[in-house]
Amino acid sequence: MAKRSPNYCLVFILLIISTGITYWAHSKPFVPASSADLASMPRHIGAWRADGLDIEQTKNVLGGWMVSKENFLVRNYIDDNGNQINLMMIYKGHDRRGWHMSEMCFSGSGYNVTQTRMLIPYAGHKSPAVKLVAVDTNTGSKMISVYWMAQGRHTESSFAKQQLSMALARLHPSRDGWAFIRVTSGVYDSESETMTQIMDFIQSASDPMIRAMK
Repeated sequence: MAKRSPNYCLVFILLIISTGITYWAHSKPFVPASSADLASMPRHIGAWRADGLDIEQTKNVLGGWMVSKENFLVRNYIDDNGNQINLMMIYKGHDRRGWHMSEMCFSGSGYNVTQTRMLIPYAGHKSPAVKLVAVDTNTGSKMISVYWMAQGRHTESSFAKQQLSMALARLHPSRDGWAFIRVTSGVYDSESETMTQIMDFIQSASDPMIRAMK
């Protein structure tokens, strides 16, 4: 069998590609580490006060979101009229893995879900968010949930756009990490009254939320 001489041209090209990849890996922009202090969220927010202890999450839930318990806050608030609001904040920083959208969670739990986009009073201006109206198929009870992805004072309601923004952060790093925030309330009298309470709560809570994510 005739000997085949090495393809030096191909070897040279592969060396160039390997060198280029190595250089890129070492020179790509640094994505800064970030942290949050979700426990610093006030237990009194406007007309609302914390109702009991924060709700601890199971290892499965924390593992699904790929966060530590310090970066996962679930707390119930109540006003003087007995109206209750549930706040959930999950700080993900710069990690694109493990995100879950609430419409899938509600649907998987037996709710019929209607989804719309809306604006919320966050950080002193109108910011995009997602509104879910979930109806229990067994009892007919209804709840409203408003969620958004937040990076400091900026919010995003589109998961695809938010993930793209996180990917582009490799080119333009930000000191602010991302969090998933959700405010939920049962509908007791009317949807409009429940939405008024949710919007009032968000407006009062937005500045503490931003500080807690620093």
